Amino acid sequence: MNRRIAFPFLVLSEAAVEASAWEVSLDGFEWTVVGDFLPHWDSAIDILVRRTLRLDVELAASDLGIPVDQLAAAASVRIGTGQGRLPRLILSRTRREFRSGDTSWEFEQTIEGRRLSMILDLQTEILLAKAPADRSALSPVHPGDRLWSENFRVRLEGEEPRFPIETADLAQMLGGGIAGAAPWHLHWSPGGWTRDFHGAVRLYLNAKSSEILQRIEDEDPATIQFLLGDVISQICERFLVDPEAETMMDATDPGSLGAQAATWLRKAWPGKDAAFIRSVLESRPGVFRSTMLALAEPGLGQ
Repeated sequence: MNRRIAFPFLVLSEAAVEASAWEVSLDGFEWTVVGDFLPHWDSAIDILVRRTLRLDVELAASDLGIPVDQLAAAASVRIGTGQGRLPRLILSRTRREFRSGDTSWEFEQTIEGRRLSMILDLQTEILLAKAPADRSALSPVHPGDRLWSENFRVRLEGEEPRFPIETADLAQMLGGGIAGAAPWHLHWSPGGWTRDFHGAVRLYLNAKSSEILQRIEDEDPATIQFLLGDVISQICERFLVDPEAETMMDATDPGSLGAQAATWLRKAWPGKDAAFIRSVLESRPGVFRSTMLALAEPGLGQ
């Protein structure tokens, strides 16, 4: 809890609340203590989270200046997702009142991977559940007054967001022609720059390209670089030819398709604006493509 905040009423001391570390399990497998980044996750994997919260009622009553038999408190867990200082989407709110003889809460919840984007935001609070009849002059009095809080944010993706990847028969999907023999196909719609990156892009790997599939499964660096280079080039080229590219370089929402294109372009040409980069694309397309391919080197563009 941030003690630099000056509350208008008494709040709980750290000693009054015992909060275990957040633990996470991917698809129900081994539980681990979660840090600020969750590796090995993608949108097809559900996340299970859990923690235990205990309230020392006698110490809490002393902290708040409320008789122990008058103290009514409740715990709340809010789960959100999305990049930014505040979660862009609230996935759930769960509340549990502490009662006499039952002052602990073993919270556990499953979160569908398809609903998550960029950040998993976990907020835990202890609130006043009922106005006490007897209290000190500085005691909290309004139901819902926040007595203790903790925010924990888990980064699900690096600066390079992930996107859904599937295998498919491209010959059937693309309706014939030589495109069906390609090792992969990026499905997306240029122009939807405000859409969430995760929902705007989907990569299909050709189910008949067994060698490429095996290389990707083995995380072969060169294959991954060629694949990501193609993805980055496609998106950045179409972004630059958009008439609003100059404006969008600085005005797109975090986590959006446009924001990701702008991030790639700034990494490739630091300090240059969209007009300059477009001139490279138009007059020196080979240099542009080579730059995109270099940017896709594992560990560089992430």
